[in-house]
Amino acid sequence: MTQARDADTDIDTPAARKPVLNQRFDFGTYIETKRFLDKLIGLSRRENYYPNLSFGKTYVIVSIDAEGWAALAGRGAEFTREMEALAAPNKV
Repeated sequence: MTQARDADTDIDTPAARKPVLNQRFDFGTYIETKRFLDKLIGLSRRENYYPNLSFGKTYVIVSIDAEGWAALAGRGAEFTREMEALAAPNKV
């Protein structure tokens, strides 16, 4: 049996690459998940920042590492706030 390792406990991962934000977004359907991912692509292109994503049929996990966090903060980007707004249920 293989055991998955958490990136935070991997001693070979440099500190700047370890996630400082792991945010999960849950959706009711695959279509809602896809809509969010499509909107997130637009935000990423605009901000020129592409976070690590894990996703399934009805969820998306966005991970931002310390290096990315510093880059976004340095540009005054409000990536996480805008990302959360994209996932809001009343957002079209």
